[in-house]
Amino acid sequence: MTPMDDTETIAFALRLVPGGEAEYRRRHDALWPEIREGLLAAGVLHYEIFLEPDSLLLFAFMVRSTDHTMDSLRARPVWQRWQEYMADILVMDAGLPLRTALQPMFCLRTDVN
Repeated sequence: MTPMDDTETIAFALRLVPGGEAEYRRRHDALWPEIREGLLAAGVLHYEIFLEPDSLLLFAFMVRSTDHTMDSLRARPVWQRWQEYMADILVMDAGLPLRTALQPMFCLRTDVN
């Protein structure tokens, strides 16, 4: 058993509205402490987001514990306020960011012999 056995990695794509790049970065640079704490408490171990500037596609990946409680975040008022706060700069669908799950295609791991 390796430390990676208790984790899973997921990736997804979001899309910014045109002109939303600087504001998206500013808002994440000032991430609300309650959002950070909620993600960590839910089992997120690592979370990064990258921008492809020509398409405004955001590529996000996170490593989380396999016993994560991410689904419970949606019910938290602070999480709902964050979604509303981000709605003007992300492409939305039914009040949530339009999120496309990405399929794993390749992984190089250093913890496997």
